[in-house]
Amino acid sequence: MKMSAVGLQVSETVIAFMLMVLAAYFLKKKGLLKQEDGPMFSRLLTQAVLPATIFYELWTHPLSGATIIPVLIMLVSGVVSLAGTWLVGVLLKFDRQNTGALMIISSFGSSALIGYPIIQYAFSHNPQALAEGIIISELGVGLPIFILCPFVAMYFGGTLKSGRDVGKLAKDYFLSPIFMAVVLGLVCSRLDIPAGTLLVDTIMATLKMTQGALVVVSAVILGLQLTFQAPRGFWMLIIVSIMVQMVLQPWFCDAIAARLQVIVEHRQILVLLSALPAAILGPVFAARYDCAAKTATLLTFTHIAVSPVVVPVVFAFFT
Repeated sequence: MKMSAVGLQVSETVIAFMLMVLAAYFLKKKGLLKQEDGPMFSRLLTQAVLPATIFYELWTHPLSGATIIPVLIMLVSGVVSLAGTWLVGVLLKFDRQNTGALMIISSFGSSALIGYPIIQYAFSHNPQALAEGIIISELGVGLPIFILCPFVAMYFGGTLKSGRDVGKLAKDYFLSPIFMAVVLGLVCSRLDIPAGTLLVDTIMATLKMTQGALVVVSAVILGLQLTFQAPRGFWMLIIVSIMVQMVLQPWFCDAIAARLQVIVEHRQILVLLSALPAAILGPVFAARYDCAAKTATLLTFTHIAVSPVVVPVVFAFFT
C-alpha cells in the first residue's frame, strides 16, 4: 500500500467534492441560488434525505461480532473529541456558538464521502475490508454523528434557560426523523426481512436513490454558507480542529486498538477513518440549528483542502 497511491485517491475524491461546493458558491454569487435558500435545503436534508440514508445503511449493515471492538473504539474516540474540544473552547473563551461548531467539526470524519473509496483502493486485495469499513464507519462514526451532532448543535445554537427548555430540546430531538430513522434501522437490521420480494426491493431501491442526493444537497448547503471572510479567532479554531480530528484521533484509535490487540487490518481501517477531514454533515446541522454555520462551513472546507496532504502522511506514520 503506497502512500502516494492513497494520497491520489484522497485528492481525486476531495477535489471532486470541492468543485461541487464551489459550483454552488458560484451560482449563489450569480444570483441563481440565494443564501436564504440554505434553510430550505437543510430541512430537506435533515427531514428526508438523511433519515432515508440512515435507515438504509443501518438496515443493510448489521453489527457483526468481529467489528464490535473497532466500532466502540471509533465511538469513544468521537465522544472524547467532543469533550476535549468543549474544554478547549471554554479555556480559550470561544463564544457559545463557535464552541458548538468546533465540537461538531472536530469529532467525526467524512467517512462516507472520502473514506469508502480510499478503503476500497487501499485494501483492494481484500474485498471484505470495504464491508468491514462500512460497518465500523456507519456505527462508529455515522451513528454518533446522527445522534450527537444534532443535539450539540441544538444545545449550543440555542439559549436554554430552564429545565423546561432542556426537556423540550430532548423531546424535539427524540421525535425527530433522524432519531426515528436510527431506531427503525437498528430494529430492521435484526429482523429477518426477506429480500427479493417486490415490496422490499422497491423500498430498498427508493432508499438508495434518495441516498444518492446526500452528497449533492450537502455540497449545495456548504456552497450557500461558504464565505472566505474568516471569523474572529478562526486560525485558532482551525488549528485546534485539525489537530484533534486528523492527528490526535488517529493516535488515540491506534493506541487503544493496540492495547486491545485488534487485528492489524482493523487497526489500519481505524487509523484511516479517524484521520479523515470533518464530516460534511457538521455544517448542515450547524445551519439547521443556528450554531455558527459560517464558522462550521469554513472549518469543514479548510479540513477538506488540507486532507490530500494530511491524511496520507498520518496514515503512513501510524501504519
